[in-house]
Formats: sequence, C-alpha cells, structure tokens
Amino acid sequence: MLDSLDGFLQQQLEFRIQKATGDKMDDVIDKINKLSENFSIGIEDKKSPFRNVLSTAMSSDTSIATIKLFIQCQIGKSGASPIWSKKIGNDIFAIELVKELDQLIEYAEKIVRCVRKSIPKNHPLNQYVDAPSNQTELTKQIHLKLIQLYLGHLARKHTALVGEARLNSNSRN
Repeated sequence: MLDSLDGFLQQQLEFRIQKATGDKMDDVIDKINKLSENFSIGIEDKKSPFRNVLSTAMSSDTSIATIKLFIQCQIGKSGASPIWSKKIGNDIFAIELVKELDQLIEYAEKIVRCVRKSIPKNHPLNQYVDAPSNQTELTKQIHLKLIQLYLGHLARKHTALVGEARLNSNSRN
C-alpha cells in the first residue's frame, strides 16, 4: 500500500501517523491501567505471561486475528499463567483483553481522520489518503500497531505491578 508512494511521501505519511498515534497513547495507557487494576495482574503471576503473546504480535507475518486467537488459546492451555483465566464476576481476563484490542480500532480510525485533517488540500498525500481503499488499509495497519504497543505497555505494566507488590511485601516484613 505505502509502496505506491515515493520515499519522501512515505516518510511524511509515517511521521503524521506516528504523531497522531503518540497523541492517543495516553488514552490507550489509561485503558491498560484500568484492565490491569481490575484484574490485579501484578499479584496473579510473578512471571510475565505477556512475552509470548508480544512475540507473536511482533512477528512479521502476524495478523490481528492471530494475536487474538493466541490470547484466547491461553485460557485452556495447560500450564498457562493463571492471569489468562482470572475471572472478575463473569469477565475473564483473556476475553476482556481481546475486547480491548478490538476496541483499539476506534483509535485507529481517529488517527486516520487526524492524519487526513493534517494534510493540506493541495499536498500530494491528500489524494492518497482520501482514497477509501487506502484509508481502510491504513486503519488496519494502525490498528495492528496499536495492538503491538498495547501489549508491550501491558507487559511493562505487569512488571511494574509485580515490583510494587514485592516492595510492599518486603516493607511489611
């Protein structure tokens, strides 16, 4: 898709996408914090269960469906971290995580709209980003990137929560 643009225009578009994505990351991290706290993931498992899913997400041949299936598979997998199957009421962590990842499409759509608005009407990129098929492909690529970022930040959040729990238990002893 981006291959049809010359190198300079590709760079300009990628810069606009990065900037718009950065503007949405605080909202994404708020979602991570809420999910992490709701399911108390820092006390369920000291070893991060997110390395394998993050590895899957970062693979060059991955897709959104592959990532979601990998997460859902963890619920029934023997020896998987208890985080994946932790329940709060009727909600299961892995299922709620997949829902969160699905909802990131809304941010991807907002990012595409923001990028479109940032391009002047007479700019060569304008015609490219206004094409519906390119918007669809951009949205899909940005959605995947947001999922990758989400999972990376979730892994870091888990590490932070485990560290906090360890420090709190040490200070009580």
